Amino acid sequence: MISIEATQTFFSGLGLAFCILSLILVFIPSKTKFGIISLLLGNVPLWSAIVMPKSLAPFMDFFHVNQSANLFVAGCIAGVACLILWYFITSKIMVIYREKFKAESKDHKEENQSAAEGENESYSGTDTLKNSEGANANPHLFDNLKVNDRE
Repeated sequence: MISIEATQTFFSGLGLAFCILSLILVFIPSKTKFGIISLLLGNVPLWSAIVMPKSLAPFMDFFHVNQSANLFVAGCIAGVACLILWYFITSKIMVIYREKFKAESKDHKEENQSAAEGENESYSGTDTLKNSEGANANPHLFDNLKVNDRE
C-alpha cells in the first residue's frame, strides 16, 4: 500500500502544475476564459491532496505507482498532460458547438430576411420602406431650412 505522504506529494504536484499553467493562460487574451475554468479545475487535485489522501491511496495502487520515484515531478508531468488533454477535449467540444450555433443562426437569419422581403413585396403604397443597411441620409437635406432665423 502506498503511503499517505506519497499520495499528497503526487496530487500536490499535479494540482500545482495544472494551476500554474492555467494562471499563465489567464493572461493570454484569447485563452482567458479557458484559463479561468482550468484554474478552478486545477484546484481539485490540490484540495484532494489535503482533504482525502487516504481515499486516493487505493487509486494510486491501482495504477501501480512506485513509491521510490520522485512523485512530485511525476505529479507535475501528469498535471501538464492533464491540462493538454483538457485543452484538446474542450477545443473539440467548442468546434462542434460553434458549427451547430452558426448553422442555427444562419437559418434564423435567412428566415428573417425572407420574412422581411415578403413584407416589403406585400406593401404597395407610394412610400416604400427600404433596408436601413443600404440607405444613407443626404447630409445636405436640411441646409435650406431656416430655424429660429429672425430677419
